[in-house]
Amino acid sequence: MLGILLALLTPPATEPSKPDIQVLVDQLQAHYDALDGFEADFTQRYERKILRRTVEESGRVIVKKPGRMRWEYQTPEEKLFVTDGSRSYFYLPLENQVMISHHPRGAMGMGEGSPFELLTGRSRMTDSFVFFSSDVPPTRGGEMLHLIPTKRHDEFEDLEIEVDPETGELLRVVLIDAQRNRTEFIFENIRKALDLPDSLFQFTIPSGVEVVVQSDTR
Repeated sequence: MLGILLALLTPPATEPSKPDIQVLVDQLQAHYDALDGFEADFTQRYERKILRRTVEESGRVIVKKPGRMRWEYQTPEEKLFVTDGSRSYFYLPLENQVMISHHPRGAMGMGEGSPFELLTGRSRMTDSFVFFSSDVPPTRGGEMLHLIPTKRHDEFEDLEIEVDPETGELLRVVLIDAQRNRTEFIFENIRKALDLPDSLFQFTIPSGVEVVVQSDTR
C-alpha cells in the first residue's frame, strides 16, 4: 500500500522544455550578424528516394561577408565551389571542367532564398522562411526547427535546421525537395575567422579545362 501511495504522490518526470521558436531564431540571426567570417569542416549527404542511394562527401567551407564562400570538397573526390559575391565557379578536376555562373550563388542549392544566404550576410532568415517546431530528432545535440520558404524555390520545398541553443550556431541543414530527396549539410569544428584574404574567393580558370557557362534564368 505504501508503495502505491508513493507512486501516486511522485510527480511524473518531465522532459526539458524546448527554447521558444522566436528566441532560437533570434539567437541564430544574432550569431551570424556578429560574424564577419568563419571556417568549418562539413559533411554533405545526398539521399535519393527512387534510387535508394546515399552519397556522402566532405571537406572544408570558408565564408566571408558579404556573399563570399569557398567549399573545398576533399573526399571522395576533390572539387571546388567558389563565389566572390558576383559570380560563382564550380571546378571538377577529374572531369577537367569548370562551370561558371554569373549569378553569385549559382549552384548547390545556394540560390536566392537559400538558408546559406544567412551565412554570407545576404539576407535575414525571417525574410525568406516561416519557422515551426520540428519532430525530427537532433543529431548534434542542438534544437531542430522546420522551415517553409515564403517563396517557391526550385531546389527545395522545405527544410530542417539544427541550431545550437547556447551559441546560435547552425549545426545542420537538411534540404528536402518535392520528391522528398534530401541534401544534408553537417558543420563541425566551426571557427570564427578574421581577416580572410579576398584571394580565397577568387578563381583562375586552369588552362585546357572545359568551360561551361550556366544560364541564369532565376
